[in-house]
Amino acid sequence: MSRWFAEQRLEWIRESVRIFGFINREHIEKKFGVSTPQASYDIREAMKRWPNLMRYDSSAKRYVELELPI
Repeated sequence: MSRWFAEQRLEWIRESVRIFGFINREHIEKKFGVSTPQASYDIREAMKRWPNLMRYDSSAKRYVELELPI
């Protein structure tokens, strides 16, 4: 698969978290037609690239935007 498509997914993850405040694997799977393992990998990559972007909220079972102190 092209690196261009992977970059598009990563940018979409970042933008979605910033706009909506959360994301989960299902969003990525439906938007891009990728498998669950691929969506998981994309989330891990996004978290490595932007460590202050999101964290996993186990009670909500989704990745939520990090609230950084001002």
